[in-house]
Amino acid sequence: APTFQTISSSDTLSYTYFIINGAMQIAQRGTATSSSLNGWSTTGSPDRFNMDSNLSSLTGTQSQDSESPDGFAKSFKVDLTGNTGAMGATEYISIRQKIEAQNLVSIKNGTAGATSLTLSFWVRSSITGTYTVRIKKEDNTAREITDTYAISSANTWEKKTLTFAGDTSGGGIDNNIGTGLQLSWCLGAGSNYTSTDSSSWINTATAGQFYGHTATFTSQNATFYLTGVQLEIGTSGTEFEYLSYGDELDRCKRYFIKDIADRYWYNG
Repeated sequence: APTFQTISSSDTLSYTYFIINGAMQIAQRGTATSSSLNGWSTTGSPDRFNMDSNLSSLTGTQSQDSESPDGFAKSFKVDLTGNTGAMGATEYISIRQKIEAQNLVSIKNGTAGATSLTLSFWVRSSITGTYTVRIKKEDNTAREITDTYAISSANTWEKKTLTFAGDTSGGGIDNNIGTGLQLSWCLGAGSNYTSTDSSSWINTATAGQFYGHTATFTSQNATFYLTGVQLEIGTSGTEFEYLSYGDELDRCKRYFIKDIADRYWYNG
């Protein structure tokens, strides 16, 4: 007679995580671009990740790079080629990924049973200091929460794990193809974005967007790398879930398809 193995709640199951292309394997939009990084820029970054900045003088390269910690082969690299000087009060630079709303039903956002989320990732920067990750919910009442982490040693890969409480307010996330959550890794932010406490969920406020961030990523030739990104339900992180290249590519193609004539369709 056949025997069956019991799967406990602590076992890792495929596709239980919300980030797509967290190992930065897929780069359909090109592996590098060198230009102004001002605005919402996607070209040259790994799929599903992009730069978001309002520093008009910021120039540099965003790319898929082979520099990576053990167990990974690729990373998202930001390399500043121009010296932007001091960070202005109204300026910021970040990396972000948007998560489709209907993929987030299980987190019960906006209900009494809203679940905690744990974010884990590997990071390396030439600039030490305190950095911020922000989660923004866009549907109904816009909401946000931030947490900080330290880059302790320059040019050294470090693994970070941050836990965010579930949000019981704000009307929840709609079950549709829009943006449910937006995650932003802040590299630098002026005082207009850092003065309102958003360490617990608040209604979105410009001054709380990157609360607690003090590192200034504006030096010429500064570098920042990100990989191994995973977001999951619960208060502790699990080991990174490696998907095959083909599986990860299929997930990315929902949002970007490029054909042999270099024509493409892009959504988010």
